[in-house]
Amino acid sequence: MKDDLGLDWYATDPPGTGGELKHRPEDFRVNEISDYSYGDTGRYAVLRVTLKGYETHEFARDLSNRLGISRKRVRWAGTKDSYAVTTQLYTVDTADDVTPDDLGGLSLSDADIDVVGCANHPISLGDLRGNEFTVRVRAPPRPGEAERITGELEEFGGAPNLFGGQRFGSRRPITHTVGYHILREDYEAAVDTYIAETTDAEPSETREARERYQSEGDPAEALDYYPRRLSFERALLNALVEGERPRMALENLSHNLRRMFVNAVQSQLFNVVLRERHEAGLAFDRAYEGDVVCFATDGAPDVDRSQRVTESNRDSVNRHVEAGRAYVTAPLIGSDTEFSDGRMGEIERRVAEEHGVSRELFDRDDEYGSEGTRRAITVDPDIDVRDVEGDLEFTFQLPKGSYATVVLREFLKDDAGG
Repeated sequence: MKDDLGLDWYATDPPGTGGELKHRPEDFRVNEISDYSYGDTGRYAVLRVTLKGYETHEFARDLSNRLGISRKRVRWAGTKDSYAVTTQLYTVDTADDVTPDDLGGLSLSDADIDVVGCANHPISLGDLRGNEFTVRVRAPPRPGEAERITGELEEFGGAPNLFGGQRFGSRRPITHTVGYHILREDYEAAVDTYIAETTDAEPSETREARERYQSEGDPAEALDYYPRRLSFERALLNALVEGERPRMALENLSHNLRRMFVNAVQSQLFNVVLRERHEAGLAFDRAYEGDVVCFATDGAPDVDRSQRVTESNRDSVNRHVEAGRAYVTAPLIGSDTEFSDGRMGEIERRVAEEHGVSRELFDRDDEYGSEGTRRAITVDPDIDVRDVEGDLEFTFQLPKGSYATVVLREFLKDDAGG
């Protein structure tokens, strides 16, 4: 069950364009559209950073190491794809030992860093409106399929708003597995999973290190053979060597990374619910009795403005859905989640039960607790596709939390990292 990410289906039928995605980082460009406010004063320095082939967490680690501060003092709004050119905001807690001059003079390989201001509070996950994408797909064998797929996505009501594979770990999809262990308060299993679980997609050096640790289980010895680039795993190993219990050892990881563990559980369940809705023959661009819809604010789904569909309001709600003013939603399950009624409610409850998840698991007063929310089940990327010297170039925008790879996998039909 843990390996089921709900990404084994498509909304469209054509075979796909094929082609090579992410031939080089420049082929996948992401520009964050931020709604984070800052000015000229404040404890937190605001950086606009452009990364090339540099994973968000790894940059935060390297930045904190260069500054000689805790990685907990580096924050960001959205985790971006590693094999790409990405531009986004970070904040650094300057406290009393870091100055803007320290930050302005920084030089890290594959990172352009500009100090753009200061703020009185750090940026947090979700402090953005969305992202702009420009993606080049190299040498697609069936480029003509793009037009057909675009049409079918319009008929479907948009692209399914699934969480992409990188939500769970592109090469090593274990983030949600760690989250399940944390929710069940099995912190030893959570730490062991993060340190040691591996897949065939990993490089042989890291795979062999993890397999050796699985066999020997000696953290002190593991520090001698774990590759230096596995810094998060090494941080956990160091904590274990120093006698920290697994629950406290996790505190050595960044706040954003720790939050992602439980978020990944919610994401997996959401994906599976969407697949089950599709397999049940329920439309994504139509609300049924018992569905919960949210209404648009500034053209984007606003889950704070939601309504349950009943027999009396169904036709009115569907007029809003058809006009793009309302969206059918599914839950990101948490302690305060209200499941849908009707057929959709049956699906949501069954998926949660099959995965051994209850709302009570999320009812906790630490950072791993979550009240839950809802999420639109479709997203309209308003995608433009054009031929560029025999390649396909896709340009589109997505609201925060939506995945470009999920949109692109509908076109390429080869998983596309989604």
